[in-house]
Amino acid sequence: MPSHVTLGPYRLSVEFREKSQMYDRRKLACVNLEDSRIELRQDLEGMKLAEAFLECIIRLSHFSKGCQEGCIEEAYTHSFATGMVEFVQRNPRAWLWFNLLLTEHHSSNVRYDRVVDGTVSRPPEMPKRILVSGYPITIRSITKTESGDAFGWYHFAKQEAQLYIGLTGSNLAVVALHELTHAVHHVYDIRKRDKHRNFRRAQLKGWLDIMKHNPGAWRWLAWVMSFPAKANLGPVVPRLSAGAGAARSRHDRQPTRV
Repeated sequence: MPSHVTLGPYRLSVEFREKSQMYDRRKLACVNLEDSRIELRQDLEGMKLAEAFLECIIRLSHFSKGCQEGCIEEAYTHSFATGMVEFVQRNPRAWLWFNLLLTEHHSSNVRYDRVVDGTVSRPPEMPKRILVSGYPITIRSITKTESGDAFGWYHFAKQEAQLYIGLTGSNLAVVALHELTHAVHHVYDIRKRDKHRNFRRAQLKGWLDIMKHNPGAWRWLAWVMSFPAKANLGPVVPRLSAGAGAARSRHDRQPTRV
């Protein structure tokens, strides 16, 4: 287990604690900023431990970036994406431990740990489609003409994440996570202005679902986050049908810009 996690201005120790010693005894895990630690309940193990740890990273990401009750969906989306990429880059030991935990307790031989420590024979490829809670989400690269002045788009009507072909490095990781988090919010019926706890819950459940049921997609995302200097999209992916789930549309397209 990692000894600490650094995110934003915070450096927190990571500790297993008895329920009676938890900052909040009602929870399986706590972000205790007063005592500078992440607290994990002593009896946690397997996927429950992975889920509790990820929840703490999501909480700390939003807090460190000032994303709180009253912020809009776009802010929560980008806070999650940039927070996760920062976590990976500043905490390689914790990142490896988390992916090893996912690997050990997955029903298939997903080898997430080998991806993040760089021992795979070749980089994973970008998936063309993933499932989020059973709903198909298409992923494709788009040209400069299609992207306009944005790095990426999430097309709600088509349930499609579109990534500008010129994306490289950490920006590719951030934009990919950003657009897919829009998809997670869409599937979980998150409104533009929703409650803080609803954003956190959707991101936790939605991304854990991706990690569990889309190993190819998570291997690609984990590799892109782990090795930004080598990350690029390659050839443009042809347009595919978004499937029957498109009837869930609420908006047209949501852009990602700087």
